Amino acid sequence: MLAVLALALTPAAVAAAHQPKVKAPKSGSEYDGNHKLVIYISGKSIELVAFNFRCGDTTGRTSLNDIPLKKTKKGYRFAIKAHGSITFADGRPDENGAVNISGRFGRRAKRVAGHFRVKSPSCGNTGVVAWKASVKA
Repeated sequence: MLAVLALALTPAAVAAAHQPKVKAPKSGSEYDGNHKLVIYISGKSIELVAFNFRCGDTTGRTSLNDIPLKKTKKGYRFAIKAHGSITFADGRPDENGAVNISGRFGRRAKRVAGHFRVKSPSCGNTGVVAWKASVKA
């Protein structure tokens, strides 16, 4: 019987028992981050994510909406590859571009971090750009 108890208390079992539970981002919450990134949560999805990116000597801005969240052991995550409208700070005409964004919320859903990539006719490829945000107080 002691052998069974000893096996049940392996370091991995003890660590798993002490991990905090994963919280979902609260519906109605807003996150702000670098790249003027904003995220609005609605239910178990991202209602809207919008962010800026460098495009030569100007800045572009794009947004995506209705991105589902998936629960994992480390926190809620998301990823989407889509096309979206891109506006430019210098007033050039809007364009359609390929937008990829992914990220994961922390266990307590207070912070979120990830990567994005934007490809457009006039800007080319941004490459993979890291971003992070925290819940707005």
